[in-house]
Amino acid sequence: MKKLLLLLFVTLISFNIYPQNKGEINGKIIDKFNKQPLNGVLVEILNSSLKTETDESGNFSFKNIDEGNYTLKYSYIGYKSYITENIIVISTRPVYLTVEIEMVQTDEIVIESETFSKPLDISNSIKSLKNEEIRRSPGGFEDIGRVLQTLPGVTFINDGRNDLIVRGGSPAENLFLIDNSPIPNINHFGTQGSTGGPISIVNLDFIKDVNFITGGFSARYGDRLSSVLDIKLREGNRKKVMSNLNLSATGFGAVIEGPVGKSEKGSFLLSARRSYLDLIFNAAGFGFVPEYYSFQFKGVYDLNKKNTITINGLGNIDKVKFNNDTEENKQNNEDILKNNQWGYTNSFELKTFWSFNSYSFINFTRNYTNFDFSGRDSLFRERFRNLSTESNNSLKVEFFWEVLRNTQLSFGTEGNVLNTNYDIYSRADTLYVINPNSGGRYILPEVNFSSENTTFKGGVFAQVSTSIFERLKLNLGIRYDYFDFINRKHYISPRASFVFNLTNKFNFNFSYGIFYQSPSSIWLVSNSQNKQLENIRADHYIAGLEYLIKEDTRATVEFYYKKYSNYPASTVRPYFILANNGGDFQTSQNFGLEPLISAGYGFSKGVEFFLQKTLTKDFFGTVNLSIFEVKYTSLDGIERESDYNNRILFIANGGYNAGKGWEFTAKFRFVGGRPFTPINQQNGLQDVSKYNSERLPDYYSLDVRVDKRWSFKKWALVTYIDIQNITGRKNVSGYKWNKYKSIVEARESIGIIPSIGINAMF
Repeated sequence: MKKLLLLLFVTLISFNIYPQNKGEINGKIIDKFNKQPLNGVLVEILNSSLKTETDESGNFSFKNIDEGNYTLKYSYIGYKSYITENIIVISTRPVYLTVEIEMVQTDEIVIESETFSKPLDISNSIKSLKNEEIRRSPGGFEDIGRVLQTLPGVTFINDGRNDLIVRGGSPAENLFLIDNSPIPNINHFGTQGSTGGPISIVNLDFIKDVNFITGGFSARYGDRLSSVLDIKLREGNRKKVMSNLNLSATGFGAVIEGPVGKSEKGSFLLSARRSYLDLIFNAAGFGFVPEYYSFQFKGVYDLNKKNTITINGLGNIDKVKFNNDTEENKQNNEDILKNNQWGYTNSFELKTFWSFNSYSFINFTRNYTNFDFSGRDSLFRERFRNLSTESNNSLKVEFFWEVLRNTQLSFGTEGNVLNTNYDIYSRADTLYVINPNSGGRYILPEVNFSSENTTFKGGVFAQVSTSIFERLKLNLGIRYDYFDFINRKHYISPRASFVFNLTNKFNFNFSYGIFYQSPSSIWLVSNSQNKQLENIRADHYIAGLEYLIKEDTRATVEFYYKKYSNYPASTVRPYFILANNGGDFQTSQNFGLEPLISAGYGFSKGVEFFLQKTLTKDFFGTVNLSIFEVKYTSLDGIERESDYNNRILFIANGGYNAGKGWEFTAKFRFVGGRPFTPINQQNGLQDVSKYNSERLPDYYSLDVRVDKRWSFKKWALVTYIDIQNITGRKNVSGYKWNKYKSIVEARESIGIIPSIGINAMF
């Protein structure tokens, strides 16, 4: 592998490169409140003398500029100045930006040159990432989930997965939105009823930017307890057809884009990808061989000046093959469920401008997933079967109205028709856990049922965002949710937040809200008593301080407390609460198929320190320190540490733009060991009295990456070498009992993982 990487590197730098070509930056600037174009905005390229102004349609352009990395500043009377960085210019791909700037009162105290902008209805607990920040993240595999794992308050299970465990919450507690459309899971081999997986389906080349809200989100967002991941996709090029070929750490694919119709009225983006992990795993003789495909499409068309339609499509095909050619592979594969699945998302959204100060979205989304889980013992006898289909047809209408110059009212409604079809069998399972009351082992009873259901879920929200008393920005909202499939169907969630500008560089923020999430469908149908379950509740209390050190550097500190109630807990395993579920490869014990009751409760509390320096010149970086505690109480009344209570998280991530297309980045991550239940070395049994009483070894890793951009006469090339865990530390993610060898084995990471990436753009 080392020789291969060296050969590739030498080959690349020996290419005959053409002299540097010229590129261009195009864009449009709109009002953040009403989305209307702004005429006469001053646009400057920092560290140069280049500047221009927008025309009556809000458009601006810089032609014939050198290739490189640029930072732009936007200034307009009556508006907060704003900066965007990481604008990569290459000759073959014109850059197009859509920039939103925010109006201010004449005498309002504001932060100058805001590089760090928030959505109007969000006061705290938000981090934003641009496409380039995601792409260049070392050890990130160009996967949005893995990059988000480096942000404050976000932990993970192991290096093989991108589950988001946000402020101690289960991976099932995250809401995913793509261009305003709800998506149940954006990952290949997704965990049923949860949101994680090994690798993202979403093509990075489609992503424009993301907002990741880790608490206190507004009434616009419902049916989730911990976070909102709002992914915005870019449009395709409206002037000419372009394409690129990509080889990354996990697969290879192609993207094509271009105009639709005449007069630049629309565009399309289309991609297809395939993994090559099956080729590597087969060659290495692995017993577990994954294979996946993904497809993505986006189309945009301006029907007229007031109406734009957007169409999105996302699909995946995931397969697993087992090589049971050796006795060792047979034994190892007994613990792994086959997880074949395929699915798709289609969405259609109409955006309408009703007047200068009002607009609306009408969004229809269909999600469909076909699951095929199965498990067999070493004698190939069936022990688990789950043939399921889950679909959701969602209609969402949202209206935004700028009532006054500094006040926006938004309201909306959403209805969901859910169709599920389950054929599930699980053989009675005797666990390696001792029941302290009987002295014997816990037994999960046999489950064998078929169920087909159609139900309805809906919600309504209203939100007002305003600036008052010159220094105060206030958000007030309320949400109503309805779920027809459970006995208690109605839930109301008030939410409030504010930002108080103490000075023009220093603010204090606070938010409070009640959040509800409905139980997973598979939990509800697996046992007749489970329809007694209620929506899970979490109360958020968040307070923070933000200080703008320089226009490209900020420091924040946030304190939070989450109070959980009505969490489903097992009546068969009274120590087990489903808040500890969904963050690993599934076994038959992880589907919530046993009798459940809404009696679990707990809390998550912590403090997060975050320092961020954006790339406005040569250096960029972030430093993140999170200190937290997460505990739950299940049916036996004993408060225990959560499976996700790492207690401490420290991440330093940064890089240097060396010029001439070279960029160097590195990431160091230290995470406290998660709790685990010790295993008896003699017989493999676990004692409930010691549940989560010990800790795994602390996790740390160092990832490094080198990127190089190459410019040719008619095409461009982006290459990188990424080395994950360069120290070779084999981090332990858990322990298991090997009943064949009668020993306790550690689940260790692979060690050093080198990868290369090649992206050719035409």
